[in-house]
Amino acid sequence: MHRFSTALAVIIFVGVTVDPALGQEKQLIKVVAMGGTISHTVDGRPAFEQVISDIRENYPETTELLDSVHIEVVNVHSVASSSMSGDQILEIVRVVNKTIQEPEVRGVIVTHGTVVSEETAYFLHLLVKSNKPIVLTNSQRRHGTVGNDGDKNFLDSIRTVLSPESAGKGVLVVHNETINSAREVIKTSGRPGAFRSGEFGILGLAGRGVAFYRGPTRRHTINSEFDIDSITTLPKVEVISAYYDADPALIQAAVDAGVKGIVLSGFTSAGIPFRSQVPLLESLADKGLPIVLTARGGMNARIGPRSNDNFIGGDTLVAYKARLLLQLALTKTSDLKEIQRIFNEY
Repeated sequence: MHRFSTALAVIIFVGVTVDPALGQEKQLIKVVAMGGTISHTVDGRPAFEQVISDIRENYPETTELLDSVHIEVVNVHSVASSSMSGDQILEIVRVVNKTIQEPEVRGVIVTHGTVVSEETAYFLHLLVKSNKPIVLTNSQRRHGTVGNDGDKNFLDSIRTVLSPESAGKGVLVVHNETINSAREVIKTSGRPGAFRSGEFGILGLAGRGVAFYRGPTRRHTINSEFDIDSITTLPKVEVISAYYDADPALIQAAVDAGVKGIVLSGFTSAGIPFRSQVPLLESLADKGLPIVLTARGGMNARIGPRSNDNFIGGDTLVAYKARLLLQLALTKTSDLKEIQRIFNEY
């Protein structure tokens, strides 16, 4: 009997240096650039040093903020984020995690392509071991073009890193003067202001000043059990969607391809599959294959722990973020109850 009821990269490192000319202490910011629209112009993809130089030249009102920090840039990749691989995202995590440990570093900003900003931010949120501020930002419009939003996002990210309130809140995504938690933020369109956090809402605002109104309660960064130093590759996990007349052959194809787990983007709000998918999914779960249920409605629906079957409730995570958490969980355990605990806590 079926048991379903109907019921960017730029990393900015901040520490303190002394301006020889003025004898004043400055916040040190290192920038590790990962390409993306924020550093993309009509003429190509310049090094991020040029982007900062353009901001300083074109917006004189930014001089005070930029002069208050010392910025160094490390250009890592210059690729569209839609082409990034899991190995490249893990590389970003390793670089951030290593640099954030340096005593002189105050915090990190990651500038990134928008397409997979949420994935990179969430990996950082789960893997970087520090309470220091970590900010990811991006742009929906190319640098130097009408409507460009990346320059402002970058400046707001500096302000956010420098805010003492940013510490301990995990990875923050700054976009359109809003501060979002990496766990909840999703890209909703191709327009500026597209990064939103659903019913949970933003953590705070960044603009002329930085103000926080809430903080994340789930485990992250310094309190995370996951260790980037022990991860060389990520287990294969695929996402399957529920929709009318869904063919279970797609699930079998994923199994035949060697998946170690499946995330179902199921019907809202219970995360259930289409009826034709149920028998195979139940059989696989009973054999121990981790299958995480999420809702097509995204983080507005919660799929809690299940007591009548071997499926894993994905809580409020959207399917592609549940996939990332399942990949990390599988680097530690294949026990279904332990994986459910992880989803409960993160």
